[in-house]
Amino acid sequence: MSAVWLPRKCVKTTTDRISNLPQNVTQQILECLPLEEAARMSILSSHWRQKWCSISQLILDKRFFSSIRKPKPRTADISLAYSKTVNDILLSHVGPIRKFVLYVPAWFPKETDLCQWIRYVRAHGVQDFTLVDDRGPEKNLPTSLFSCVGLAHLTIGGCKLLSLPPTFKGFPSLISLKMRFSFYFASTRVAVKVLETLISKCPQLQSLYLFIIEPRINLTIHALNMKDLCLKGLVSELYLKGAKVLTSLTLDIHICEQNRQMNEIFTCLTNVEKLALSNSFWKSIERYEFPTQFPRELERLQILKLEEIPLYYQPAISLALCLLVSSPHLEQLYIKASKQREVSDQPLIQIENSCILPCLKNVQLFGICGLRGELQLIKYLLAFSPSLEEMTIELSKKMGGAVEKFSFAMETTRYRRASADVEIFNCLTNVEKLVLRELF
Repeated sequence: MSAVWLPRKCVKTTTDRISNLPQNVTQQILECLPLEEAARMSILSSHWRQKWCSISQLILDKRFFSSIRKPKPRTADISLAYSKTVNDILLSHVGPIRKFVLYVPAWFPKETDLCQWIRYVRAHGVQDFTLVDDRGPEKNLPTSLFSCVGLAHLTIGGCKLLSLPPTFKGFPSLISLKMRFSFYFASTRVAVKVLETLISKCPQLQSLYLFIIEPRINLTIHALNMKDLCLKGLVSELYLKGAKVLTSLTLDIHICEQNRQMNEIFTCLTNVEKLALSNSFWKSIERYEFPTQFPRELERLQILKLEEIPLYYQPAISLALCLLVSSPHLEQLYIKASKQREVSDQPLIQIENSCILPCLKNVQLFGICGLRGELQLIKYLLAFSPSLEEMTIELSKKMGGAVEKFSFAMETTRYRRASADVEIFNCLTNVEKLVLRELF
């Protein structure tokens, strides 16, 4: 057998490519791993030794806490081990800390440690801070957090907001704020005022997510640069001031002062491009009547999501139609019907022939049961959407057998269509398709 000659450049070398990775690539790899796994990378080579100490994000979340808790059954031992581990990590760290996630377990007794940790990451330039406190809503938010004036993103879960430090002048660089908390153990009016003041002291705030657990509150939000607002929980009244650049709004709240509040909210959202109304919102409109069109159109609305909407109630259908006809540039519509209750035979709503949806292209309907109101809505969408390209209909599991679903599908195919290119997709299971094939 003759020898095979290989060019010099094809000969395999023994170069350690892992050790020769660029610094930024090494950092990206480590930041994709849980912290304990990143620390174990030290055994690969001398190049990787202590590299984890310089990563710019420290994720000490619930998963990280669980890894410490497993071998230590007693609470005192776990508390000591947790404090020691976090202290060791922070003292070993080198360089800036851009992102810091901290989970505080329910029984954690050391308030001084918590304050020291916050001051440490503040001194290292933290910009993205998440604090999840499981000690209960009676625990106030640590005052040391308000000294982190360089924050751009702040997420808080489980704490109570009782007061702001007298020296607090705001978070001048904060872009996004997420808070999940309860006012149950506080004076509600005072606590709400503190929350409103905090929001107003964030001049660059663009994204706000609030989940109010209890009790019901009246909330005024004043944020001139806010673009994205998501509000869930127990809010009786909502007032938006200066929301001129708001482009995305999600409401999952129970509003009490219906007619006045509805008009006030929707008529000030002239720049909103995406609107989502969910669950609790629809529970608050069942006894009210609404106009067929708002005084001012939602001229920039392109995406509309109506989740858990009770399509067996006329007020819900009326408001949905009101939103549709008030949105001349709507392109996408997503509707998820709520579970059917006992339904009375109500008369259908009259829809004017001039209510055209000229830009609507995609419609997704889920949980449809074949109710009269649902059929009326589908008929309207097909008849008055000349640009419609696709309509997806997923029927409810409670709708009955395959024959009933087939009858529904046949009914929708007979509806007049304003668009010659529209395709209707009725989502059936493979079993239902087999049954229909046998029957028809």
